[in-house]
Amino acid sequence: MSATTPSTQLKADIKKAYDAIAPKYLTWTESTHKVRLSYLNTLLQNVNSTAAAAPSSQPHKHILELGCGAGVPVTQHLSTLPNTSVTANDISETQIALARERLPESVTLIQGDMMELSFENGSFDAVLAMYSIFHLPRDEQVTMLTRIHGWLKDGGWLLANFSGSEFEVSSDEKWLGGEEGVVHWSGWGVEGTRKVLTDVGFGIEVDEVKEDEEGEEDGSVKKVDFYWVLAKK
Repeated sequence: MSATTPSTQLKADIKKAYDAIAPKYLTWTESTHKVRLSYLNTLLQNVNSTAAAAPSSQPHKHILELGCGAGVPVTQHLSTLPNTSVTANDISETQIALARERLPESVTLIQGDMMELSFENGSFDAVLAMYSIFHLPRDEQVTMLTRIHGWLKDGGWLLANFSGSEFEVSSDEKWLGGEEGVVHWSGWGVEGTRKVLTDVGFGIEVDEVKEDEEGEEDGSVKKVDFYWVLAKK
């Protein structure tokens, strides 16, 4: 797929692909559950510390998840937290349908392109985006991070991971054996992403690269670096 693929076509490609592979993706991601929950725990510790230190602390927290997939395991864990409202988004209708089967009605699920979301500034105590923002074109990643900064309350937290490598676009028409749509990824790399975050106004607290081992259709394993960030507004 050309690097000049229009954003609307790119999103349609990704939605169609994830709609088709959603059940398989749910199983395929089980190997990442441990790392996802580990970072989530770090996020929640910091959110709770920030809330406890606030002079006019409000115990009820609002958390937004971008790219929730079927809600396993991260949204499920968030949904068990006391005094917490959870809003979760995914571009795939099938992913959202799977999430509805696995999550309580208290979770607000929004299907659609994350770039189409709109919230009041200062709405959330935390925003998390695991394995999701890197599906956006690089210019939209900058826009998305700028919007997230606005959506967060002062002292709010962002947890996200990004591509560890720098590239304009990479595409796969057969990812996870899919026969519909195309999955696209883009990356600023570690230094580029770090600059985007600091330019937007985030203070980076956790800044590290971790390697995932991804199973391939032929049974082989591919090692992929992801740049994990916990940042504070």
